[in-house]
Parts: sequence; structure tokens; C-alpha cells
Amino acid sequence: MPTRKKKTSVPLEVLDDASTSRIIEMLHGDHYWHDRIRRLLATAGFTLRRIEQEEAHPVWIMHLTRTSFDLAADNPTAAKQIRKILCKGGVKIRRNELSIVSRNRDWISCAFVLQLGAPGVLN
Repeated sequence: MPTRKKKTSVPLEVLDDASTSRIIEMLHGDHYWHDRIRRLLATAGFTLRRIEQEEAHPVWIMHLTRTSFDLAADNPTAAKQIRKILCKGGVKIRRNELSIVSRNRDWISCAFVLQLGAPGVLN
């Protein structure tokens, strides 16, 4: 009969001021998330032509080119596929919060809601 290990609580380490400010900057102050999304989509088979987060609200707009990814023909399924790529990479987007705005063969424009990152454009 296997024995259970006793649960031990691990004390939380206190971060110094530099670590805390870097974490806050990463979450809300620089283009970390723009680059992260670009890398995830590039690995999956997309080229990110442009990504921007709106200034006044947490809506992001992406302009993609499909290179090698086998994307579904209908927009709702294609949006689910793109969302799944991002979620597996750690960019948590809620269900039905990513939609394809326009699509012309391999060129895709998407919009989604994400509360992280700084407003700005990355080409």
C-alpha cells in the first residue's frame, strides 16, 4: 500500500524591487506580449505582419499570413485553431474572444481581447 506524502507549505519568497518592477513592466509596460504572440504564431506556420493593442481598451488586432499551417476553411473553426495555438503557448484568451475579422486566401485579420501588455504596434 503506497504511503502518502505529507503536504508541506512552501514559504513564498519576497521579490526585491527590481524583480517586482520587471514583472509589472512585462505584464503591462512593454512589447513582451507582442513578441511572444509573434513567436508562437511563427512556430505554428504563420507570419505576423502587424499586431497592435488598442490604446483605450484591451482589444488586440493581428494581421497574419498563413504559410504552412493547415487552417480550416470556415472562420469560426479557424478562429478556434488560432486561439488554441496561443493558449497552448501561454497566452490565455477566453473562448469566443478571438474572431476573424477578414480573410482573403492566406491573409487573415483577427481581433481578440487580452488584458496584458502595453498599447502599441509591432510590424
